[in-house]
Amino acid sequence: MLKRLLRAIIIAILIVFAAYMLVSNIAFFQGSGGAYRIKTIIDVDSGHGLDGLFAITRALTDRNIEVIGLISEHWNFAKNAPDSSAKISQEINEKILDLLNMKHIPDLRGANNMLHGNESIVPELSEGAKFIIENTQGLASGEKLRIITLGATTNLASAILIDSSIINNLDCYISGLKYDPYRKAWNKNEFNTRNDLDAMDIILNTKNLEITVLPITVSEKLKFQKSEIIEKMTNKGNIWDYLLKSLEADSAGNQVLTMNDVALIEAILHPKYATIREFYGPPENTHRKIRVYTRIKTESMLKDFWKNVEENAGY
Repeated sequence: MLKRLLRAIIIAILIVFAAYMLVSNIAFFQGSGGAYRIKTIIDVDSGHGLDGLFAITRALTDRNIEVIGLISEHWNFAKNAPDSSAKISQEINEKILDLLNMKHIPDLRGANNMLHGNESIVPELSEGAKFIIENTQGLASGEKLRIITLGATTNLASAILIDSSIINNLDCYISGLKYDPYRKAWNKNEFNTRNDLDAMDIILNTKNLEITVLPITVSEKLKFQKSEIIEKMTNKGNIWDYLLKSLEADSAGNQVLTMNDVALIEAILHPKYATIREFYGPPENTHRKIRVYTRIKTESMLKDFWKNVEENAGY
């Protein structure tokens, strides 16, 4: 009787140990950027503001995120926006990939106009929307393609309108909207959203689409000091020199810069740096809960960003 009991205890311990080792190894590979990395596409309006440039550079220089493509996004809502804003974004994306010796990563042109249509919304056909569809089709049930939008959501919404079969295989992270978690009130009067209100509505109305939003009202708390950027990026390599030149050209004398897009990349790379809760989306959209970042640890994000610059000095 005693032997049977001891045997049962030993078997139970071995099972628990085996389960622990399995989970530990999965966590190890996830944390080290191994086979469990999620393939990621970043859709960004690189031609407008500095935070997009800093964000995609941060993502591309981290082995824990597998970026399989960059898509250029338009920013036509901006004052004095050029007719070819998506083309400008694409050229900047291409330059960054070149400086990082990552020209093997596709650099796709996104739509140059917001969605349009009277009775029904018509998608904007583009290389970017096609790329999203091609990389989602054929994924197994439960397998996800992560889409990070750092600007308007035109290309993502267009891909969904063109082929709705991809919805269950998308995991979307969006930099945009405003949200007050205490009043539980949404506000779409925000730059990224207003660049294509119809596109944002398409995404919020799409059932079963996984959405995580970093509202501007949260991400705007991440601030970079211009003097610190210059100090920490000087003589670090070509990509950092390029960001410094962009800083001088675009900072317009501002000594403090808001880095909304960097905040989203840092929150994805380091979930412990942010708090996520579920809330119902805007009342005019489909009644369902979506994931919303409500808080970020700005000091941790800053330290991690500068650590990454040091680790990638020489690019």
